Amino acid sequence: MNLDALTQIFIIFLAAKVMNEIFVRIDQSPVIGELLVGIILGPSLLGIIGQSEVLDVLAEIGAIILLFMVGLETSVDDLKKVGRLAVLVATLGIIFPFAMSYLTVVALGYPQIEALFVGAALVSTSVGITARVLTDMGLLDTKEAKLILGSAIVDDILGMIVLTMVSGLAEGTFSIYNTIIIIIEALLFIIGIIYFGRRVVSRATGRRDVQGYRTIEGEITLKYRTTIYRQDSVVDRLRQKDAPFIIVLLACFGISALAQHFGLAAIIGAFFAGMLFTDTKEYDVERKMHSVYVLMTPFFFVVMGAKVDLWGLTSFALLGLLILISTVAIVSKLLGGYLGAIKMGHQSALIVGAGLVPRGEVGIIVAAIGLALGTIDQNMYSIIVLVSIITTIYAPPLIRTAYGKKD
Repeated sequence: MNLDALTQIFIIFLAAKVMNEIFVRIDQSPVIGELLVGIILGPSLLGIIGQSEVLDVLAEIGAIILLFMVGLETSVDDLKKVGRLAVLVATLGIIFPFAMSYLTVVALGYPQIEALFVGAALVSTSVGITARVLTDMGLLDTKEAKLILGSAIVDDILGMIVLTMVSGLAEGTFSIYNTIIIIIEALLFIIGIIYFGRRVVSRATGRRDVQGYRTIEGEITLKYRTTIYRQDSVVDRLRQKDAPFIIVLLACFGISALAQHFGLAAIIGAFFAGMLFTDTKEYDVERKMHSVYVLMTPFFFVVMGAKVDLWGLTSFALLGLLILISTVAIVSKLLGGYLGAIKMGHQSALIVGAGLVPRGEVGIIVAAIGLALGTIDQNMYSIIVLVSIITTIYAPPLIRTAYGKKD
């Protein structure tokens, strides 16, 4: 079907929002609905969405905004508070899915680089889906829920590093030296953005920590630390021109472009750009960016769904591969989370493992990068997207069952 770009944009946005509402009402992740919209509108079924540079650009912007918002909810201070147990759970929750997926795909005769991308696509937990389930169940204040969400924060950071390493290896050779260089480059970029970026943001928004002493009744002196905002900051001088929002957008796209310049994925830059603004609540960054998020992210998921080739998966071999990788994705996360939290007891460890199962947006982004680089083929891309859908659907009842056994 040959429709102009503007008409396709209208149809995509309308269909995505309708499906979004339907899936919220049936207590499922809206992400699944938007992916299904892409599959339905794409070449596999209706053929309304085809290859389009305009849609690909909108999808890329949607991915950048999405990861920026994820970063916006992940402060540096949060990372310091999650504790050693959360780090252990997150680490094992990365190692097991990556290793098991990689070994499975290699054992089936696929190239190593393709196996690496499959592993990288299946390491990151969907924080939003898990948080939504725990909130709906009224369990967000339980010790297991806090550990799950704390681990998911570290999980995202480690997942970004894995993606950086795998993307760098996509066009290089497999050697310890190259791997170490890639990890060092990724860490230097991350540390540089967080260390220097926070200071730039503080100066632009007028935030400044000060120490002083307060005297009570002329006898007791208390030392205190507070944050003040200079009235002559860049933001305050341009407040009437909505400068905070402009600064946020410049940082989002600028750091994403900088990440690409250093050979990293743009979404990695977007993620850490978001982390720079977690402490600027007074400028209502999240609310202002949310409008852009609502507009742009559906294009990413719909366009990614449209790239799924259902007819290419009609063979028993590929259907078997889908079932196998889905099973590995579920079992590996359960096992990693369970072993990491085993000191909390069997039932609590099972709950933590179940909470880490849902994949989602990050895995789909990794698959899209692999497809664009030519390191995974169309069939493997379709399988990864479908695995993300399967784990997302399966996770809520699994979490409920795990909590039910505890009771």
